[in-house]
Amino acid sequence: MLEENTIIFTDLDGTLLDHDSYSFEEASFMLDFIKEHDIPLIIVTSKTRNEVIGLQKLLGISTPFIIENGAGICVSRFQDYEMIPLGKDYADIRSAFERYSRQIDMRGFFDMSVEEICEHTGLSQEQAAYAKERDFTEPFILQDEDQLPVIQNMARKDGLDVVQGGRFYHLITQGQDKASAIKKVVQQYQTAKACRYKTVGLGDSANDLSMLASVDVPILIPHPDGSYLTCSVPNLIKAPFPGSKGWNSALKECFDVQ
Repeated sequence: MLEENTIIFTDLDGTLLDHDSYSFEEASFMLDFIKEHDIPLIIVTSKTRNEVIGLQKLLGISTPFIIENGAGICVSRFQDYEMIPLGKDYADIRSAFERYSRQIDMRGFFDMSVEEICEHTGLSQEQAAYAKERDFTEPFILQDEDQLPVIQNMARKDGLDVVQGGRFYHLITQGQDKASAIKKVVQQYQTAKACRYKTVGLGDSANDLSMLASVDVPILIPHPDGSYLTCSVPNLIKAPFPGSKGWNSALKECFDVQ
């Protein structure tokens, strides 16, 4: 059973949000519990600043959140959000991406229309427009996955990296990951409250591995078909269901609530 002074870090797509519908309805019980007990719930996602701001309003939370696979931390400041950058600027990422795409068949969000992003993701047009408004990273699709090592090699030479999410590959800054951003958020909380926090992390994809490896209680959510990401994180808890239902069930067990 988890004690007081716990922070929960959660991925979104396929984790708190159901893969196809983006619903968090089946997580309602534990979302209410978390708010009732004033437990910080920190979103850690590949999504953009504006995508998460909209979702936080729906969830009724105003905690800091981590965007674009650890590239930035957003902290609420009165009526706005302060951005703490941890990755290279989007213009630098796009410049490299355009060089790679001259050699390899790959399409990033910048290259896609809002309608194309809707087709690939199932997002609404408003959500897809927010997804295009990037600060640090470029999600992309790759026509020939055998070319992935070639892109990774080019990226490394530019101080960049490629990670795989639930739907897309992401071109990011080298050394940037969810774990590094989580560490900074935990430090901020511990400094502010002068106490140690226990950390919980929930995710489902390869880009969640650093997060799962960095927390005290790692929880792996299965894919929609019931399979799990292959990983060797110590003391890993496997949620029994995909998406928001599994998220809710695993946290109920961790906090020993009925």
